[in-house]
Formats: sequence, structure tokens, C-alpha cells
Amino acid sequence: MTRRLNLYRLSVLAGICLLFLLLAVMITNLVSQIQGLSRAAGDNTQWSISQIDTEFANLDAVLTDQVANATYSEADIRLRIDIALSRLNIITSGRSAEIFGESQQAAELIAPITAFADRTIAVLDEPGALDNQDMVQLQQEVRAVRPAVRDIALLGIRLGAERSEARRAQFADQLIWTGSTAIALLLLMAVLMVVLDRLLLRAAKRDAELSASSKQLSSTVAASLDAIVTADVDGRIIGFNSAAERVFGWHRDDIVGLTMEETFIPHRMRDAHHNGMRRYLKSGQPRVVDAGRVELAALRKSGEEFPVELNITTAKNGEDITFIAYIRDISERKINEQKLIDARDRAERTDQAKSQFLTVMSHEMRTPLNGVLGVLDLLKTTPLNEQQSRYANIATSSSEVLLAHVNEALDITRIETGNLQLTLQDFRLTDLMQGLIDMFEPLAQEKGLSITLDIEPAMRGPYNGDPGRIRQILTYLIGNAIKFTDQGGIVVSVTGIHGPNDTSLRFAVADTGIGIAPNDHEQVFEDFFANAPTEGRQARGDGLGLSISRRIARAMKGDVTVNSVKGEGSTFVLSLSLTRGETEPDTAAEVIVENRAVQRKCSVLIVEDNTINRSVLSDMLHSMGHSVDEAVNGANAIERAKTTAFDVIFMDISMPIMNGIEATQHLRSEGGLNANTLIIGLTAHGREEYRAQAVEAGMDRFHTKPIRLDALHSVLSEVSSGQMSKLDSARYPEALTEMIWLLGADKVQSTADAFFDEIVDLCAQLNAREVDADQVALAEAAHKAKGAASLLGQSELEAILLDMESQARAAILTEPSMWARRLDAEKSASQTRLNAMLRDVAQSP
Repeated sequence: MTRRLNLYRLSVLAGICLLFLLLAVMITNLVSQIQGLSRAAGDNTQWSISQIDTEFANLDAVLTDQVANATYSEADIRLRIDIALSRLNIITSGRSAEIFGESQQAAELIAPITAFADRTIAVLDEPGALDNQDMVQLQQEVRAVRPAVRDIALLGIRLGAERSEARRAQFADQLIWTGSTAIALLLLMAVLMVVLDRLLLRAAKRDAELSASSKQLSSTVAASLDAIVTADVDGRIIGFNSAAERVFGWHRDDIVGLTMEETFIPHRMRDAHHNGMRRYLKSGQPRVVDAGRVELAALRKSGEEFPVELNITTAKNGEDITFIAYIRDISERKINEQKLIDARDRAERTDQAKSQFLTVMSHEMRTPLNGVLGVLDLLKTTPLNEQQSRYANIATSSSEVLLAHVNEALDITRIETGNLQLTLQDFRLTDLMQGLIDMFEPLAQEKGLSITLDIEPAMRGPYNGDPGRIRQILTYLIGNAIKFTDQGGIVVSVTGIHGPNDTSLRFAVADTGIGIAPNDHEQVFEDFFANAPTEGRQARGDGLGLSISRRIARAMKGDVTVNSVKGEGSTFVLSLSLTRGETEPDTAAEVIVENRAVQRKCSVLIVEDNTINRSVLSDMLHSMGHSVDEAVNGANAIERAKTTAFDVIFMDISMPIMNGIEATQHLRSEGGLNANTLIIGLTAHGREEYRAQAVEAGMDRFHTKPIRLDALHSVLSEVSSGQMSKLDSARYPEALTEMIWLLGADKVQSTADAFFDEIVDLCAQLNAREVDADQVALAEAAHKAKGAASLLGQSELEAILLDMESQARAAILTEPSMWARRLDAEKSASQTRLNAMLRDVAQSP
């Protein structure tokens, strides 16, 4: 503010100086003009010029008189010539020359006169006295030059008059300009006086504001919750507010004058502080000063070291520098932050421990369950009386319930760790839903309940998704509906809305059971929440079903919701968006049944570290008539495989010394008797955790423990019948390898031939169509072919058909012939790859 005021004052002073300067210039010009006019008034230059004509006339008269009387007075003649020539010098120099200036006319007139003067002087300078001839010559010369003399005299008078008139006009202009400038200067002085008055008023107002601001700032500093400390360039404290007294424990009167180094900077930091101050004062480069907020340590008067948040700024007054430090005690904040960090770490450790516990327990519980279920399956194959058979069925059912609980715990672990994987495939919605109803109908009939399935005709599918997870969710929902309903029935309905490619499906399970209170609508989806009837009957369950169902649904971009009224029943809704797909007739079950009819004795190696599981599986295989050898780990299995060729190897994944993945890699890479033997991986963990590793290692199939008797029959039937294909799943699409395992190479070959014939027909349709043809029909044809391409694992063709379908549905598909060429080229490449794969299968042992 002071700088601006000084600038204003300097501007006013400069203006006043300028006024005086202009005034001095005007006065000087005016005096100069007056003096010029005075000189012009007293100047006889014009008279002197006019006299040249008179003198030449006198000279002419004298010469004429003497020539006529023949009396010559040389002295009189010379006098008159000298006077005439002197007049000539007057007009060619001095003020007369200024009058003529550079006038061309004057120069032309003066030239003959000057020539006359030169000739006359030459005559006069000749030796001897002037004679009559000289007199006559001079007379003629004078008479010849007199017209020029007369003209130069008249020209001088005229030019002198014009010059005088110009000076008078210039003087008048100067008077006008001087008067105007004087008036303007007076006005400017008046304005400057007004401005100066305003500046004085503003300065007075600013002084008042600064005084008030200073008082306010002093009050703010005094009332600040942060410590504010000011120091000079030597680090001596010159300001210390009340908050600083509270933070550091020093009284202001005691600390002012002391240095920061000897008061509140910790001993271990004093050298760094001293060097930093010296560096800043020398180079001006800040590290802490003017560097924003930093966290450091400070020292109280009591010697206690504590954390502070520090912000140091500088203020300059001329050459003097003042350091201003804003200091905040963050001890309490740091304590709270550490508490939060400790709490977070404990929560993370607890969550990790829980996930690890669930994973380990699911594995450890599944392992003995493998033995229990295996023994029960074997027990059922022996002669049992009615009571023993009932006991075996009860034990089997209880084991299966326990296995379901283990699977639930494993699902939660997968979901929380982000390892839940979805297996997308085409499936028939009607078959899935009817299978669920057939499964639950006996249970509903036991309670006297009706169970009804209602699928909207337009929603019957088929679709592409994970049917296993959809079945899992609906199993929970239908099972709960039966569990909590004593009278009435359950209605399972499927409705939805078709989009261009996807369908939004709504699976609703409505019951007439006990209902759920409004406050519990969201709680039922929490872990371990069990809704017990008010009558006192506690329904069985671990409270994880609905929680897992919602999590799985949301992993599939859907959701599970509930609408219920206490005492009037509940409706649980699974909402999903699925891509419409194409499926082939499900003949897998028929193939398996046919395969079971053909049996031959197989040589089997069981690689399992758990004695009970190994024994149960061995007994199962022996009961089926197969020869069995055993190994306790991967290394042991490799040794057995060196000397014996096996038809099938059941390989546990997790084993000591060498696990199943490593053992499989070794068997596949080292060659030998069992390099191409069918290897089936077994694990008590979930399939998703190890599937990719198992396929990459070279396992042909992958199974989750416990492997039941029916599954063993299916696998060994395929091997004994010679229809088990040993496919390299890392080289070929998984969907295609599974299809070959189920249907056989011949069936897949015929299906593939039909598919490629459809592609040929589609190319023909494209070549025959125009750009503006019916694109809806093209979209439907592409969609149908895309489903078959997906089923056969032809991803390249599937991608082209998907692009074509999308553009056709948006009515933007152009150049059908170009699409035909793309499809035909990829069809040829895909057909070549597929035929090569099927040849590999046909040639495999």
C-alpha cells in the first residue's frame, strides 16, 4: 500500500515539474518571437537593397555627363563605382542574403551584377588613367546591368515584406498556442490538485484500515489455535503468541530474544536446521522455508519431543527478512492415526485368517468326507438288510449335507478373494428349470405342498451363461421356500424382456410360508443369518445360502432381492442378463449309459497322500474289476510309471515332496510308458483354483473330491470302451475337448460338417443379397451360426459372426459380399484346424 501511495505522489510531482517545464518553454518561445519582431521593425535591410538601384542610376548619370562633356574625373568615377559595388556586397551577404535565401530568381539576377563587378574591377585595375574608351565601355556596362539591378531591388523589397508578414503570423500563432497551453496547464493543475486531495483522503482512509487490520491481525494471532512464532535472520525469536506458549510451555517474556535452536528444535536436528538456514540465506533456495506444510519433531520446554506440522514463510522489509512459523501440535492426531492403522491391520489379519481358515477347513473337511462317502458308496454295493440300507442312506444324506456346507464355505472364500470363476456355455433353460422341479418335487410332496413351474413361452431360450451357478442359486431359493412353508405351495416362474442380443431374465420363487419381517429383508442376505419361525421350530441351515446366492448373482452382473410380508409368504427374485445362444441336442447322458455297457479291465494308478482316500478309491476300483496300484506322492508316482504302463492315473493335486501338477508335467515332458496316459486330477479345493494349472500341466480331466462311484463308472467305461480321447486341452478349445469327451470324435465330426455347411449357405446368401436387403434375417442367421461356432470352440468364426450380427441388427451392415469373403476364408482355416484335431483323436491310443 505504501508503495502505491509513493507511486501516486511521484506521479503528481512529475506532473507539476512537467507543467513548470512547459511554462518555461512557452515563455522562452514568446520572448524569442518578440525579439524577432523587434529586429524586423528596426531592420533597414530592405532600404539598403533598394539603394543599389539608386547608386547604379547615379553612376550612370555621372558617366553620361562626363562622356558628353569629354571631361573625365577619374576620382569621381571610382567613388561612384565603389559605392555601387558596396551596395552589391550588401545584397549578397548579411541580412539581405537571408531575405533572398535560396531564391532561384535572385540568384539569376545577382549573377550578371556580379559579372559586371568583376569586369569593372578589371578595367579599374588596368595601369594608367582612364581614357574616353574606358569611360564609354563603363557607361555601356552600367546601362546593360541596370535592368537586373532594378529587378533585384524590387525582388528584395517584395521578399522582405513577405518575411515580415510571416513573422507577424508566426507571432500570432505563438500567442494563441501559448494562451491555449496556459489554459490547459491551469486545468491540469486543477486536476492534479483534485487528485492530490483524493490521494490524501485515501491515504487517511487506508491508514485507518491498516490500523484496524493490524489490531484484527494481532487479535487473530493471539487467538489462533496454532502456534505462531516469528524470528529474524539470526533465528532469534521476536514473536510468540498464546498458542505457542501452550504448545511449547514457554512464556513469551522468557523466550523472546532466544534462538529457535536453543529452545524448541530437538538436539538431533539443530545442525540440519543451522545448515538449512545458512543455505537459504545464501542461495534463496528453500527446503523447509516456503515449502508448504511439513511434518517434523519439536521440543517442549520440559524436554519432551513431539510431532508437529510446520509451515514457515518469509516476510521482507527492505533488506530485512522475518521468518514466520505456523506450528500445529499433531500428537493426538498421530496417536489416532496409529490406532486406526493398528485396527485396520488387525481387521485385515482377521479377514485373512478367516479366509485362510475357511480354505484350510474346507480342504481338510472334504478329505475325510471323501473317505466317508466312498465307503458308503461301497457299503451300498454289498448285501444289506432294510435297516442297514436305511442307515447307509441316512449317513450318505448327512455326508452330502455336510459336503454342501463345506462347498458354501469355499464359495465364500472364493468370492471374498476374487477367485470366483464363471463357466460360460450354452444351455437349455427349460431343461435346467424342469430338472430343479423334478429334484424338489418329492421333498415338497413330503410336506403336502404343491410346486409349480411357469416359464413364459418367449423366454424358453436357449441361453449362454453359467448354468451351474444359476442352478446353485435357484436350489437355495427353492429349498428355502419349501423349508419355511407348511401349507400351500411354491410357484417358480421365469419372465423377462428380450434386447437386441441379451435377455433380461427374472426368476421368481414365491411361497406361502411364514414370511419375513420388513426389518429383516436385507438381513437375510447377511452371513450366518437364520430366520427361525416364531413357533419355536428352528430350521436347519448355516445362514450362508442367501448370502452366497446374492454374491454369486452380483458376480454375474445380476442380483437377488426379496419381497415379503410377515405371515403371508415371500417372493425371492433372481435377476440376470443372459446372452441368447444355440445348443445341440444333449446326448451326453446317452453316450455315457451306452459306454457303461462295455467294460474291460483297466490298469489304474492312484496317487494320493491321504491313506483313507487312497484306500477307499482303491476299493471302489477293485469292486469294479480293475487292477490298482498306489503311490503316496508325485515322486513315488513317477517311479511307478517308469516300470508299469497304466490306462488311467488319478492324480491328487496337493501332496508333499512333489505335487500333482509337477508330477504331471514330468510325466508329459519326459516321455516313457505313461507319457500319453489319461491323467485325471483330483483336489479337495475348488476346480477354479487349479483348473488352468492342471490343463497347462497336461491333465486330461479335472475332478473335485469326493469322486463318487457313478463318476468312476463313467470315466472307466469310456476308457474300457476305447472312446476316451486324450486331448491336449492347452492346444484346443476347452469347449470342443469336452464335447469330444462326451460325444466322441465321430459325432463331433458330423456336427462340425453340418456347421460348416451352414457357413457355406450363409456365404451364398450374403453374395446374393443387396446392401438394402432384409438385415434382420441376416442377423438371425448370423446369431444361429454364432451359437454353433461357440459350441465347437471356433472363436475366430464366432467373433466374425458376432460383428456381423451386431451390424445387421443395427441395420448398418454394408458390402455383404465382403462379409462372405471373410467368413469363407476363416471357415476354411477353422475347418482345417478342426479336422487336424479330430485326426489326432482318431490316432491316439
